[in-house]
Amino acid sequence: MGAGIVGVMTALTLQQRGHATILVDREGPATGCSFGNGGAIGPNTATPFAMPGILRKVPKWYVDPDGPVTVRPNWAVRSAPFVLRWIRASRLDQARRSAGGMRFLHAGCLDAYRAALGPTAAADLLREDGYLYVYESEAPGENELTVAALREDLGIPAQDLTADEVREAEPSLGPAIRRATYLPGNGHTVNPKRLVETLFEVFRGLGGAFRRATVEEIRPGETIAVRTREGGELLARRLVLCTGVWSRPFAAALGVRLPLVAERGYHVTFTECHVPLNHKIMNGTRGFGATAMETGLQVTGTVELDDPDAPPNWNRADALARNAQRLFRTPPGGATTRWMGPRPSLPDSLPVVDRAPAAANIVFNFGHAHWGLSGAPRSAAIAADIIDGRDLPPETNLLRAGRFG
Repeated sequence: MGAGIVGVMTALTLQQRGHATILVDREGPATGCSFGNGGAIGPNTATPFAMPGILRKVPKWYVDPDGPVTVRPNWAVRSAPFVLRWIRASRLDQARRSAGGMRFLHAGCLDAYRAALGPTAAADLLREDGYLYVYESEAPGENELTVAALREDLGIPAQDLTADEVREAEPSLGPAIRRATYLPGNGHTVNPKRLVETLFEVFRGLGGAFRRATVEEIRPGETIAVRTREGGELLARRLVLCTGVWSRPFAAALGVRLPLVAERGYHVTFTECHVPLNHKIMNGTRGFGATAMETGLQVTGTVELDDPDAPPNWNRADALARNAQRLFRTPPGGATTRWMGPRPSLPDSLPVVDRAPAAANIVFNFGHAHWGLSGAPRSAAIAADIIDGRDLPPETNLLRAGRFG
C-alpha cells in the first residue's frame, strides 16, 4: 500500500525477489511528497532534525510565522506531545543513535537507484555532485560543531570552504554567503516525480500489478482482507504498509500507536530560471535548499506542524521565494509554481520498518520525513527481508515499531 518512493521501491524489490506483488494507491505513483521534494539522495547524510539546543528554538516556532519551523495556531496544543518527544530525541546520546541509524539506512542509496534504473535512465535522472551547505555567519555555531563531530564519528567526509572557495565552487551565489561545508558522495535527482514514475514502470515491466483504490480498512488474518472505498476487497497473504503520514490510523488498528505527524514542507519552482548550479545547495543559516531541476530552479524547505489535509499556508512558500532572492548574486525571477506536501515524521528522524505487532504477515515501512529518497532503497530491502524471513542486521533494532513505548 502506497505509491510514493518508499512504496514503489518496496514493491519493486519484492517483485524482483519473485513475489507476485500488487501496488495499491488512492491516486498513483509520485502524487504526494515524492512529487515535490527537494530531490536529495544522500548516502553521506546522517544528521537528525532533533539535535542538542533544539529546546532554545521551540518558543520561536509558536510565534514566528516566517521562521524555518512553525506550528500553526490550530495545531499548537496538539503539537505539544510530539514537540516534547523531539526535545527528548535531541539529547546528544539520542542524536548519536539517530545519526547512526540514518547512516546505516542511507548507505549505498545512489548505487541502489543506479542498479534499479539501469545505466541510461540513471544517467538521465541522477546527479552525484555533492551537497554544499552554505552559511551567512562568519564562524560555526554550537549546533554546527556538534553536527561536524557526528559526521567525523560516522566517517562522513566533509570539507570546509572559505568565502573565496565558495565563489569558485558556485559563482552564482550572492555576497551574503560567507563560508560553506562541502559533503561529497551525495547527489540528487533532477525530477523526483519522473524518478518514481520510471521505477514504477520498471516494476510494471517485471510483471507487477497496480490497483487504484482508497483503502479504508485492513483486516488481518492468514489471508489479509483490504476493504476499499470503491467497493470490494483485495486479498493478500502479506502486506507492506507504506502510506506515509496516513499510516498512523492503520498502525493503531494493527497494534501500535505512533507519534507520527505531518511535518509539512513547501517548494517554489522558478520555471523560467535555470541557474547553473554545480551542487545541491543547502542554506544552513535559514533552513532551506536550492536545486537545479529540469523543471527550473526549485527552492525547498520549511517545517510546518499541522494536519496533513489542512489548506496550504502559501505565506510559507512566499518566504522561500524571498530567501532565494538573498541567496543568489542575480535574484531569480519569472514565473513560479508552488507546492506543499506532508512529510511523515517521527521524533527521532528514523522511519518504522518492522512487523505489525498484531499481525506477523503485515510489515510497516513509513515515517522517512525529509529523507525518503535516501532511505527508500534500504528500507525496501529490509521490509522484503522481513517478508522473506531473513536475518536482519542489528541496526534495524533502531527502526522497531515499539521503540516509542
